[in-house]
Amino acid sequence: MADALTAPARIELQEYGVPVVHPAEDLDLRLLAEANKRWSRALGLSVDPVRVMDMDNGFVKLRAEGVTGVVRIGGTDIEIAPKFLSTANGSWQAVLWRILTVVEGGHVDDNLTSANHLTSLSMPDLLAEMFLASYAKGAARGLPRGYVAEKAAGFTLRGNLDTSRLGEWVARPWELPYVADLLTDDNALARLLRWSAECLAATVKEPGRARAVREIAASLNHVGRQPPHLFDAQRNVLGLQHQGLEAARMVGLLLLEGAGVHHAAGHQALSGFLWNSDVIYENYVYWLCQRAASQRGKRIQKGVLKFGEIIAGEGSRLETVPDVIFRDSRGIPVAVTDSKYKRLGSRPKAADTYQVLTAGHVLGCQRVSLTYPVAVNREPTIWRVLSALGGSDIELTVLPINLMALTLPEGQGALIDTISVWLDGELFDKA
Repeated sequence: MADALTAPARIELQEYGVPVVHPAEDLDLRLLAEANKRWSRALGLSVDPVRVMDMDNGFVKLRAEGVTGVVRIGGTDIEIAPKFLSTANGSWQAVLWRILTVVEGGHVDDNLTSANHLTSLSMPDLLAEMFLASYAKGAARGLPRGYVAEKAAGFTLRGNLDTSRLGEWVARPWELPYVADLLTDDNALARLLRWSAECLAATVKEPGRARAVREIAASLNHVGRQPPHLFDAQRNVLGLQHQGLEAARMVGLLLLEGAGVHHAAGHQALSGFLWNSDVIYENYVYWLCQRAASQRGKRIQKGVLKFGEIIAGEGSRLETVPDVIFRDSRGIPVAVTDSKYKRLGSRPKAADTYQVLTAGHVLGCQRVSLTYPVAVNREPTIWRVLSALGGSDIELTVLPINLMALTLPEGQGALIDTISVWLDGELFDKA
């Protein structure tokens, strides 16, 4: 692991962007190959997340595919911006952070961190800033504690006699085997916080933050080093007196979700965290739709939509899976949208169009849309799709979602309004 006082080398990549040329001798290609293998398996990718192309002149080309985040290879940090965010002004880390906090199920108060306004910070520093502020606020009253069953033996009976160890009692009748409840803070949350602090210490750039998270890890050395399973970590519910730790817990969940490669102490050269960009975008659009629907007294649904009746031959019903179905207060479908993690040209791909039009036809929704991520403002495009079978026309809208709006304080609300305006049919009225 690189010395915390020495700033590691930094390679910035854009997902599916132009390859970056880098001296081969400055990068441990063996470690990178190992990391690629582990990341691919952890994220279910069919290709290496960081593709390496040997130029046969002492240099290699690096290209990121399908992921966003940061990974440290020896003394080098490889930071990967998602393709739906602009890297022009260096603010993509703060935007991705805001998206990640929402995708993971919580809305973090921006006042907890000044890092949202420091666009030059790396993703590890952004997470560390939030983690440190939350831990300082929430741990002031101590960490949450709970009871665990402890098996022991002694001259005095504590708890209940352990009848499963009566053989031990016969052999040593002066010692009573018992099972007692022990109050401890060695629980899933504490293990998550310790592991998160160690993970951040291995990747954070700024020496002061690195030292601060190492101190937190050292203060928790009495709890287990192994992080809890993601399912157990997600089930943690904080009481009222420990709500200040919620942001630190969320950072831990983000790291646990993105830590496809993270070795124990002594092998931190492969530490880091990556996320599947497609999943992040789809989940974020779902959250925007959920907020827009709530404002309009509607609800949303996602699931397999079966349709078609078999009138001859063998087989099963047809299926389509629209990302979001909007329903009114009576449960009647009113609109359908599908999120597409693709670059938007002059018109959507035929397969994407057919999918959302099929859902609209089957559900009886005249308003359907496709959402595409963009990094600059772009007006929606609307098509009227006529039916030659005597059915109702369908209004198909391509909704460009400019996620760089999240650099502004009111950006989140503006994106929700984009969905709401389409849902109300006001885009067509303006057209």
